[in-house]
Amino acid sequence: MAFHHNLVELSKILVVALAVGLDTLAISVGVGVARLAPAAGLRVGFAFAGAEIVMQAVGYELGAGAGQMLGRQAAFAGFVLLAIIGALMLRKALQPDHASEFDATSGAGLLMTALSISLDSLGVGISLPAAAIPLVPLLITVSITTTAFTLVGLAFGALLGERYERRAEALAGAMLILLAIAFAVEQML
Repeated sequence: MAFHHNLVELSKILVVALAVGLDTLAISVGVGVARLAPAAGLRVGFAFAGAEIVMQAVGYELGAGAGQMLGRQAAFAGFVLLAIIGALMLRKALQPDHASEFDATSGAGLLMTALSISLDSLGVGISLPAAAIPLVPLLITVSITTTAFTLVGLAFGALLGERYERRAEALAGAMLILLAIAFAVEQML
């Protein structure tokens, strides 16, 4: 019986970590089109993982005592931020002189990008107590998968950027906007 319980718990942890990781992977491909230096890639990976962990822990605490409404609102705020990031990337790619640069790898750009992918984790975190998912093993797993998926996404995005340059950046921006719309529609259904 204990083995079955542990297996179910592990399965829940892996499913949540995979879902969070895939979300991060998709965004990392878009960011990776800029062909980042290794140090910038690690900074993005750790920022994304850190944001996911913090938001899930905060969500868990909120979920242990308070409402589902905040989780839904936070998820929609994340979708809006994701769409804004996509629009900024698209605009940058379509400008011939790149006068207004959005840098998703440092400063405010990195903070905005990390928040956009982690606000939905606030909603996930709120549901964790109800789903009986233990917080510490989940956070450890999420930190590993988010960092790994970020680095893989950045590498894949760099390959796209190397081959297709500006078209790939425009496509990545459009993909982020479409992802935000798809996530919002999925949340509404």
